[in-house]
Amino acid sequence: MMQLHSIESLASGQRALRSRFDDFRQALRNRNKTALEIALFDFEQQLRRWTEAEEASLVPAVERAGVPGRDPRRELRLEFVQLRELAGFIVKQVASDVPARDLTGYIENLDRRLHAHEDGLRTVYYPAASTSLTTDEWSALLAARPEP
Repeated sequence: MMQLHSIESLASGQRALRSRFDDFRQALRNRNKTALEIALFDFEQQLRRWTEAEEASLVPAVERAGVPGRDPRRELRLEFVQLRELAGFIVKQVASDVPARDLTGYIENLDRRLHAHEDGLRTVYYPAASTSLTTDEWSALLAARPEP
């Protein structure tokens, strides 16, 4: 059983977000426009909700814990903004009926950025934050966490 206030509970939210992105990519490969739209819109909505909660709760905890040689506020905020903007751009393009095949480069870019973000969270930021998150910050993160 997963403890609610653990690195694993944070990682499970990030894995659920990745799963939603993978659902979108699978629909894209299958050329299923309806499934693609549903999966993409769900991913973008969950990404926005999760990263906004991480920005409000995770970043202050990481700053309190301290990460030598890193500026977590600047680094994470930049990652959050880039991920949200790129996902939002793809959503707008799909909603405007731009063929998904014309968005391949953007989708691959989002995948690369998401992988890099996931690696940083898993190896640096979640371990640092886990010891300094307040009860309110944990609650906010758990409330926003994407479910599997």
